[in-house]
Amino acid sequence: MITSLALSLLLGFELSYYLLIVQTGVVAYYNSDLIILFPMFVGGIFGTILSGRSWGKIDNPIYKIMIALALQLLLSLTYPEYNIFTLGLLGLAVGLMAPLGIYLFKVKQSNQLLLALAIAYISGTYFYTSDVDGRLLLAIIFSFVALISAILLKNYKVDTDAKLLSLSFVSYAPLILWILLDSTLFETLSRHNELDIWSNHTLMIGIFHVVGLLAAYLITVTKKKQHIIIAVLFFGSYSLFYLKMPLMLAMLYPFTISYYNVTVFRALSKEMSLPKLAFIMVFVGWIASGLGLSLALFRLLY
Repeated sequence: MITSLALSLLLGFELSYYLLIVQTGVVAYYNSDLIILFPMFVGGIFGTILSGRSWGKIDNPIYKIMIALALQLLLSLTYPEYNIFTLGLLGLAVGLMAPLGIYLFKVKQSNQLLLALAIAYISGTYFYTSDVDGRLLLAIIFSFVALISAILLKNYKVDTDAKLLSLSFVSYAPLILWILLDSTLFETLSRHNELDIWSNHTLMIGIFHVVGLLAAYLITVTKKKQHIIIAVLFFGSYSLFYLKMPLMLAMLYPFTISYYNVTVFRALSKEMSLPKLAFIMVFVGWIASGLGLSLALFRLLY
């Protein structure tokens, strides 16, 4: 029971940290200046790759996580003021956590993953409109809870036999595409004053995030049909964006985010090779999301 809860809290609050402190916190504080933020992206990619490498005697993923979270907590104390060095370290800490947090989960731990994603999306929605400069306490709390959860899991062993397979890199291409589409639309909406759905429809967004999570868990379809459903959901979300229908968008888009992310996390949790998972996460976690941010800044959609 304690292990299951600690797993959910670890991933849930780390995802919350990424959403509120990194993606919409630090990035927004520095006005999405890609030159200033470049060290964070480099650090993130390096940290993600490093997570899959051997650390000598420190080979247990939990110990790596504890080190990454301790560094993240330390860096959170200076939020949102960072220099070129500390931005790189922040990216390193978050990058380390990306594949390691997912690798802890077994394929059948659906309830724990559901709770983790619910924590992230509900907190992300609720605090999205909070002042970017005033998220210091959130940064500390998220890091502290995640670190305590990792400490509670210090004797946890990843059951590698529960990892089902190692897929080809091509098999992960749809996941990268979904994240690119999500990142581009999310970053565009964040800068679109006429479609500020998070400020005007906060409760609606939170409800449909949860509905999307439940739908992903309750609806059983083949992998091919699942990708078709996700494609239709993104088509609908982009269509509502172009038609400027904020209320409908506030229902469909959060549903889409939750639904496809369950697919992403399930697929990644099946990967038996941590080094391969780390390499894939470079594209899933940094390149796809970074490209989405760049496309939004160039106002590709509007």
